[in-house]
Amino acid sequence: MLLNIKQRFVVVAIYSSLILLIGYYFSGSWRFVVDTSDNLNTLLIATGLALVLSTYVTEPYFSKPVDVITRWVAIFLFVLGLNSKQCLSLHSYWLYASLLFTLTALLMILLHGYGKFEKQQRAIVSLICAVSRPDVVFTILYFDIVISLFRFNLIEYPILIGFGFLLTINKPIVWAVKYITNLISTVTAKGKKIYYVGKVIGHESTDLYKVEVEVDNEHRQLNLKGRLVYLENVKNGTVGVIMNERILLGKKWLDVLSLRDSQNNLVSFNISSLMPLSGERSIYSKSNAVYLFNLDSIDISLKEIIENNLTFSNFNSLVGTVWEGSTINKIRFNKLFTDELQVTRGIGEGSIIETRIANESVLYQIIDARTNEESLEFKDTHGFIIGTAQKLGQYNREINELNTVKWLPEIYTPTFLLNPLDVAYDSNSFIGKLPNTDYGIPIKSPHELVTHNTAILGILGIGKSCLTFEILQKLMATTEVKIFCIDLTNQYAKSLPKYINAALIQNEIPTAALAALRAGNNTGNTSNPQTWGNEALYKQTLITEIDSFIASDKRVLILNPDMHNVSKAASAFNITGKVDLTPAEKTRLISERLIVNASILGETTDARYMIVLEEAHSLVPEWNSISNEGDKNATNGTAKVILQGRKYGLGTLVITQRTANISKSILNQCNTIFAMRIFDDTGKQFLENYIGSDYSNLLPTLEERHCIAIGKSMKLKQPVILELNDMNDIILPVV
Repeated sequence: MLLNIKQRFVVVAIYSSLILLIGYYFSGSWRFVVDTSDNLNTLLIATGLALVLSTYVTEPYFSKPVDVITRWVAIFLFVLGLNSKQCLSLHSYWLYASLLFTLTALLMILLHGYGKFEKQQRAIVSLICAVSRPDVVFTILYFDIVISLFRFNLIEYPILIGFGFLLTINKPIVWAVKYITNLISTVTAKGKKIYYVGKVIGHESTDLYKVEVEVDNEHRQLNLKGRLVYLENVKNGTVGVIMNERILLGKKWLDVLSLRDSQNNLVSFNISSLMPLSGERSIYSKSNAVYLFNLDSIDISLKEIIENNLTFSNFNSLVGTVWEGSTINKIRFNKLFTDELQVTRGIGEGSIIETRIANESVLYQIIDARTNEESLEFKDTHGFIIGTAQKLGQYNREINELNTVKWLPEIYTPTFLLNPLDVAYDSNSFIGKLPNTDYGIPIKSPHELVTHNTAILGILGIGKSCLTFEILQKLMATTEVKIFCIDLTNQYAKSLPKYINAALIQNEIPTAALAALRAGNNTGNTSNPQTWGNEALYKQTLITEIDSFIASDKRVLILNPDMHNVSKAASAFNITGKVDLTPAEKTRLISERLIVNASILGETTDARYMIVLEEAHSLVPEWNSISNEGDKNATNGTAKVILQGRKYGLGTLVITQRTANISKSILNQCNTIFAMRIFDDTGKQFLENYIGSDYSNLLPTLEERHCIAIGKSMKLKQPVILELNDMNDIILPVV
């Protein structure tokens, strides 16, 4: 039955007229309309008219359990009220059926939401609704009444039987109505075709409204998302765009967002002239009718207004609309983007989206998503996806900084995937960028990167060393800091010259000094610990070599404590041997010498010296990861140096793949954090204090060359997922 609502009312009018004419023809008056004792009233008014109205108006598509109850109660009362002389042949069966279907429908409503036997409930609901459809029940009742009450009337009987078949088949009337209405539309069309879509059934906000598309509408099977429509309001039309479409309870529903012009007025036009109308126009309509229209066929001035609307012009980058439960810091959005957009643009955690707050564009970063389900009547459900995005703020292109924006967007505000095409990006100026954009994030305060300490955390082979070398490269270009790399891996001596001029790098203390250390590693008196080993010599060597390095033109000193042959007495009394100093103990001695040098120069806010702790879990281990008591004291000594070093321009860069095994006293002093992929729970729990649970949950799935960054040195007021620079863009050119 492919009829729109107007056509259905025409069909009802035709059948109603036929019912009245047949009744008048057989009774000779109009009294049968109100005389309930008349058999024609029982047949034509109580049954035939009920069949027509319910089939074409009240329930043209499907029945619900509530409709089942209403219908069978009405039939029960109708059959019960018949005179004894007018008994139907199926009188008792109608009473039993009424009770059966009514009680079953009541039971299904009572059990709605009860999880057990859900499939059986759905099957029963489907059965009773299908059997109780008006075109089934009233048709059977109609023929039962005709056969029971008119079978002995030679004239009325065949006519009423024929009319019953006309009601059942109904094709002649439907065909005639559709043909005539199409003919009238063709004759009266004024050069443009009106494409009726449906009617408004509710408003979810000032600009968002829901449209119901009838089952018989020719556009129901089409993909309407992104199409322009207008809401008819007498002689005016209010323009909107279809944001989403879904089928629920057998109907197609559209979510339509009205468009606004540059003055924030609703885009409205005169339907007859298609000329734009100025000023605010209400989207609330008297007719509630919604129509499609072609952008190419409208007035050019109206076309320009629509094309300049951000929602319509950027619709291909639509991500979703702001959803309920959003806060000042985070928004929730319902996923509306297509699979094609997800594949081509790689939408996922870290993706940058934008929406508007008080007519200002604000950036957000996707950090989470989860499935959800909307429960509807009769076990019908609608599944959808809700994403979560953290507010970043406005990106200031002049200073390359994210500025805070207060408040939050209105609910149902569209959100779009950021598409910054006009931003230049130079990896030499930035430490990274917002993923899939060219919005660079620089180190705003290189001195604070040193003095307020920095940590790079992540598993093996994820790019920590490359990031470390790049940070050192940028520090040397922007500060006068002297860098002391304590490296147990020997990687720095091989790889650092790719990033920093080799002439500025000193690899280890001189060979002669190392040989002197080995030669001075003595065996002493059993009662005097000072005569054992060469710790005192090592301290003096550090003083000499560090002072010499600081006085030179070189900028980077690489030290591998494992290459330093240093030992001490194994015990305080009755000494029989000596023991080598651990890397943690040597690190403490180096750190303590550096703070002495820094303190001699006085207090400052500029960076003077940086200690790079590569494989920091071995150099400053946590108390529960130490191999001897000496490491505990050594780590506490190094932590004390780092704590006091800031006012003298001394800071540290901590690099580790084992967050659980590094001293938290030192990590807690790191103001800037670069967190790369991490799997261990201890690392995630520690970082949760810095970046929050939403971001810490992303750590195991971070891509290579991606990190979560936060810190004073980059002027980041909240955690941000960054896409780090490619190594090939930052290494020195080969000469």
